[in-house]
Amino acid sequence: MRRLHLFEFEDQSWLPDTLRNLQTDFLRQMSAFLHLYEPTVPLIRRVMEQTGARRIIDLCSGAGGPWGELLKNGWRVTVTLTDRYPNLAAFASMQASCPERLDYRAEPIDARQIPAGLDGMRILFNGFHHFRPDEARAILTDAVARRAPIGIFEVAELTTGKLLAVFSVPLLALAAAPFGRPLSFSRIFWSWCVPLVPVCLLWDGLVSLLRAYTPAELAELATAAGNDDFRWEVGRIVPPWPRIPVTYLVGFPRSP
Repeated sequence: MRRLHLFEFEDQSWLPDTLRNLQTDFLRQMSAFLHLYEPTVPLIRRVMEQTGARRIIDLCSGAGGPWGELLKNGWRVTVTLTDRYPNLAAFASMQASCPERLDYRAEPIDARQIPAGLDGMRILFNGFHHFRPDEARAILTDAVARRAPIGIFEVAELTTGKLLAVFSVPLLALAAAPFGRPLSFSRIFWSWCVPLVPVCLLWDGLVSLLRAYTPAELAELATAAGNDDFRWEVGRIVPPWPRIPVTYLVGFPRSP
């Protein structure tokens, strides 16, 4: 694999929660504004219907990802948000808007060590590139061992268009800061006065492109995860608007 696994600020335990949460808040804003993951709904729904999965376990949720918008748009599914560094304020706000369909784990949940009893279809929206190949393979292998359907969906991809888009992120972060909720002094200070949030977002965005797995690499990881009773599908979804491709890998037991 030719991917380059440089560090991302968001992954570092020493990064203050305030800065990490401001970053994940921005990513959630952009995901909702651009409706990045709406095209994945039919695919996820089909896998859940075929496997009888009743709940989605969202891994590496950040600030909740697209779930607020997806559930408000009428998708009748139950979701549990989890993260190694949970953005609890964002999780609680999202749960308040969809109390019957969404809950969250307040304790840190590492996608590499999912607790027993946390059952359902595992979903990672733009989180898989955070893991090195051996870790990524272990995540898939664990899904196979526990017969848990899994869906990997990545916007990160090393293309000219997405590289140019990443360089617009600092300006977008500056423009979006007053619209983030809750509006706070720290949000304005770290976005405008001392612009660490735009700088971290730019660096992490560039590194995400370098870390991203290609469809062929995802297929290779899935093959290494093994088990003839597990079906894997790899592809790309290109919505009509915005034409931002989403690379995906889904896996599920052939027999329920």
